[in-house]
Amino acid sequence: MALGVSAAGAAAPKRPFSHKYHLTQVAACENCHTTAATSTKAPDNLIPDKSACVTCHDEVEIGEPRPTGVQKFNHAKHVPMGSVAPLIAGAIKGKTYLGLNPPSAESLAAAKDACTGCHRGIPESENVDLSKPAPSHFPQMADCLVCHNKINPPDSCAQCHIETTPNFRPASHTADFGDKHSEKTLDKSSCATCHGRKFTCKGCH
Repeated sequence: MALGVSAAGAAAPKRPFSHKYHLTQVAACENCHTTAATSTKAPDNLIPDKSACVTCHDEVEIGEPRPTGVQKFNHAKHVPMGSVAPLIAGAIKGKTYLGLNPPSAESLAAAKDACTGCHRGIPESENVDLSKPAPSHFPQMADCLVCHNKINPPDSCAQCHIETTPNFRPASHTADFGDKHSEKTLDKSSCATCHGRKFTCKGCH
């Protein structure tokens, strides 16, 4: 069986990848993402190697990993901790979660291991374009801040990010943002993920 290419070699319509189906065929995420549990660097390529697919598929087209937006992350340290979903659920209940769109209680309850605790929605994922990995299942910064909660921008930002990474700054933060925004037009709750809940205007100005 081919994935995206017919047995005769002629081009065939690409089929979206289904995590949901493949998780019925393997015991755990690590069966395909074989290097994830030992990865110590954010730029590591954790996408499955084609050799993991050839047992069932004749040919496979897999894209390059998407930019992560962070320069430092250690899977090898985080995976042994297990699912962080209960911690995130506790932060939401205690109203300390900094994201504007917190995950649902149902999605957190469904996260049973370290992988799905951070990469939520994977067991239901059915329409992944292998040539363009999507960001929808990647952890949100507010998830990380449940534990890594010392927010002191810009110094704390540099612990994980570099300013040249994609989407480091919100689209609204243009060169003249400092002059144009005001407390009357700004929803301060939207600033909390980067600046914390206790920031003041004078902290920047």
